[in-house]
Amino acid sequence: MMENETRTPEKTARGVLSRLSAYARERGLCNKALAEELGIPYRTLQKWYFFTESEAARRPSKPHMDRIEGFLESTETAEIHDEVQEARRRVEKIKYLLLLLEDELRWFRDNGQTAREQFRRELNSSDIGYVSSLLTMLTDEAKFKRWLAFTTTHFRFFRR
Repeated sequence: MMENETRTPEKTARGVLSRLSAYARERGLCNKALAEELGIPYRTLQKWYFFTESEAARRPSKPHMDRIEGFLESTETAEIHDEVQEARRRVEKIKYLLLLLEDELRWFRDNGQTAREQFRRELNSSDIGYVSSLLTMLTDEAKFKRWLAFTTTHFRFFRR
């Protein structure tokens, strides 16, 4: 038996309306604006749980429930798509920066001790370690979460 089959229509409605309420709260929407976004009459929305203090509050009809669930799924899908697109754009920038960084670091690698000493004088080793460890930890989510919880180092170059 699936999880949804064990839930009563009342619990399902409360869960969906709770998600809808959170959606409105996150975007700072008043009930009137939310009703407009959903394409339902404002008076209808006023009668539902989470949107009224009245004892006569009730759950949405089946067609309204379907509309709300479809709306929430489409907005969640759009937000995930936007986040993925932004992540891809930023990954491309990081690839470019890594190529640039590797080229500059190779110069210091292939040059003499004097160049490397200047490198050490100009750059903070804590900043280098921070960036290096952040890049490494971003490759594994579990490691990243542990690193994030325990790291006390922050990039300080511009705070001089």
